[in-house]
Amino acid sequence: GASSASGESARYETTIFALFLLAIASSLLLTSASRPPRAVTGILSGGGRLASRGAASWMRAASGSSSAHALADGAVAHGELLPAELVARVPHREKLVLSFVLAFLEANALPAQLLVNGGYVRDLLLGSVPDDLDLSLCLRECDPAVTVATVMHGLPGFALERPELNVSSVTITTILSDASKDKNVDTAKAHLVVGSPPERIEVDFMPTIGEETYDEFNRVPERDVRGTPEQDALRRDLTIGAMLLHVFQPRGSGPSGGGGAAAPEAAAEALQWRLLDFYGGLADLQRRVL
Repeated sequence: GASSASGESARYETTIFALFLLAIASSLLLTSASRPPRAVTGILSGGGRLASRGAASWMRAASGSSSAHALADGAVAHGELLPAELVARVPHREKLVLSFVLAFLEANALPAQLLVNGGYVRDLLLGSVPDDLDLSLCLRECDPAVTVATVMHGLPGFALERPELNVSSVTITTILSDASKDKNVDTAKAHLVVGSPPERIEVDFMPTIGEETYDEFNRVPERDVRGTPEQDALRRDLTIGAMLLHVFQPRGSGPSGGGGAAAPEAAAEALQWRLLDFYGGLADLQRRVL
């Protein structure tokens, strides 16, 4: 009888403790949903999920001399253009991809902003050669019928129409679950064959996301897919992952197949890159804070 009572008591205490932990987790989720991305220190040990491969690579890069060189003297700041020494680290074929997308937007009179996001921005600012190109399209000023999906639908044909842009083919692969499709979460993966000799480059596209709302039946949120760049950055988990680069062509320097403007190769090198750092990610890179 005593052992049975002891067992019941232990199970009761375990249940109470589990409910206590669940309440804490729920409170943290609700609180973090309304706050900007934050720097986190001292919690990377044990089972913390922030100790990812991306975080580990960032910490290694931040401890090297390249980061000090790239971020020294305040040469980079929110709203300012990246210095030439950082832009030079972007592989030329990836510049061709960006120039190609911008040419498509211009040819179709789409007033969309093209933004580079994620670890690509972080690595570039650290003075490393960036990898894994992720792009966001801000479609706020476009007709409501224009979506990431309609843009993706037009890219393969545009590559055939404009071979001088040095993108010989584009293959689009959606990476959505059925639930995400039902929620109109418009995300796609593109494989672009670029340059000569040809090289395949994989690029992820998504819209800038604004407000997110959830219902009790599905973990996939309803999303405003016409958010501002600042709203999109707010969704990111960490400040160093919330930075964006607005990539654009200076006036009159876009690629042209007919001898006007600039030759495609020159247009790709003429791209300008403006840093959007709404939540202090650059300062955290400089301080080596995750």
